[in-house]
Amino acid sequence: MFNFTLRDYIRQAMIASIYVVLVFLFQPISYESLQFRIAELLVIIVLFDHKSIVGLTIGCFVANLFSPLLVYDLTFGTFATFLTLLLMIKTKNLYVRLLYPSLINALIVGFALTLAFETPYLLNMGSVFIGQFVVTYVIGLPLYLILNQNTGFKSLFHDEI
Repeated sequence: MFNFTLRDYIRQAMIASIYVVLVFLFQPISYESLQFRIAELLVIIVLFDHKSIVGLTIGCFVANLFSPLLVYDLTFGTFATFLTLLLMIKTKNLYVRLLYPSLINALIVGFALTLAFETPYLLNMGSVFIGQFVVTYVIGLPLYLILNQNTGFKSLFHDEI
């Protein structure tokens, strides 16, 4: 699907590392039913470089290794992130692309929380949607628009020597 260079591998490792660090820095709000996972802001990177699906998925997986809901977050959370990023890559409309993190995580992570806590699915779905929406849409959309105007930032994803 992608041809990876050494720079791509390094870039993916850096993205994964930053994701994990952000989850740890904001650990009290990164897990459980009401979460505002600040690291999810990084999903906008996939809009600049589709290869970032690798680093973001690995970062999510590693961060979920330390979740209090280990089995649920590792399986459902990592799958939700991968599916979200895949849909973001395949969709052209920016506003729809940035809704996927909220919608997919609400459905999948909301279900995982229902299994883990035996709480109502709609309540879990709603709380996950709100947290994701605030991070990836309310904050993420303006951030994307700013970064998309920044040629220096966009040049980080091109392998010109």
